[in-house]
Amino acid sequence: MFSGGCDRNASGAKLLSFCFSPLGMFTISSSIISLGLFFSSVSMLSASQTYGGGSHCFICADRATGKHYGASSCDGCKGFFRRSIRSNQTYNCRFNRQCVVDKDKRNQCRYCRLRKCFKAGMRKEAVQNERDCINPHRVKGQPVGTLSINVLLQAENSVQQLLVLFSPQSHDISTKKTACVGDVFESMKQQLLLLVEWAKHIPEFCSLHIDDRVTLLRTHSAEHLILGAARRSLPYNDVILLGNDFVIPLRGAELEVSRVAIRIQEELVKPLRELDITDKEFACLRSIVFFAPGQPIPL
Repeated sequence: MFSGGCDRNASGAKLLSFCFSPLGMFTISSSIISLGLFFSSVSMLSASQTYGGGSHCFICADRATGKHYGASSCDGCKGFFRRSIRSNQTYNCRFNRQCVVDKDKRNQCRYCRLRKCFKAGMRKEAVQNERDCINPHRVKGQPVGTLSINVLLQAENSVQQLLVLFSPQSHDISTKKTACVGDVFESMKQQLLLLVEWAKHIPEFCSLHIDDRVTLLRTHSAEHLILGAARRSLPYNDVILLGNDFVIPLRGAELEVSRVAIRIQEELVKPLRELDITDKEFACLRSIVFFAPGQPIPL
């Protein structure tokens, strides 16, 4: 489905077949693996707690200081990536492009280190965006790209239509079944497929190189899973509603899952409910989370 341009008329069957394609398997598996954090501390909800201790650099395994340019990394790898991108460096490997990149040997091969930065999820456009924010040089009168709210709403509507096909929704909370861990992961897979469909309706996403599209999907999938769960749960005080119509009670038998549910309810559902967020505002919020470079959104 991503071999060429974005097909906005893809059917539900084609969307389902995406999960069996190489890109689909990569997107889903890498996201679910990374979501081990989802059940331990819901680290994507709070950047400060994610890097409060114990996190490691995805490039060299040194102590991470935060999420830089799209990947959890140390200051050393952050600076190396920034310098490499800003100076447009081209490195060569003297060996077989399989050099060990760790805390002790990270300076031995810049080619393999930079390649590992990209594999970890770092994005070169995040470096450029950072420079633009610090030192803007836009010529006066130069047009600025805009993303139409109507486009975002159309993307949301397309996802909602597919969601009905996947799991017909019932508003009666008493008829919903309590989710086990397996149900939660099934909902994750479903929502990741819907995230791909949503992104295909965004022209700015479709214009990106395939590698950048994959990186965006991989980097921000966790935030979208949590944000979507929070939005669906706005009408409820004691459960989190999953996309497959299962619920997670705030006081359930699965302690790890319930702990996640409590944090989502307290830190996301209640604030969003108090704001009385509209469909337009949520559509904008989703796109901001998706395209935000560098640091994770502190939802």
